[in-house]
Amino acid sequence: MFTLMDMVWLALLALLVNHWWRSRDAKAFALQYAAQRCAELDLQLLDQSMVLRKSRLRRGQDGLLAWFRRYDFEFSSTGTERYSGSVELLGNRLQAIELAPHVTVH
Repeated sequence: MFTLMDMVWLALLALLVNHWWRSRDAKAFALQYAAQRCAELDLQLLDQSMVLRKSRLRRGQDGLLAWFRRYDFEFSSTGTERYSGSVELLGNRLQAIELAPHVTVH
């Protein structure tokens, strides 16, 4: 038989697993958005990696709480120089993509 404390621990574990799973999805969305923007601008996304820099609860335009996440990545326009970029998500929705000033090759 489960005690009340066992139920609390199970609920906490379920919340943690859910948060971890949704964080994986958000990272995949961020990588997809960054790759798409780099392709549009004829840039090369380096290392196919995203680094989580910020994560917190924030209210969306609808007034509901959602996880705000900021991921950083690196890209190149010449193949030799590295530049920084970031993707901001609220939930899994794109809020902003920022790219550092970079040299363009035509």
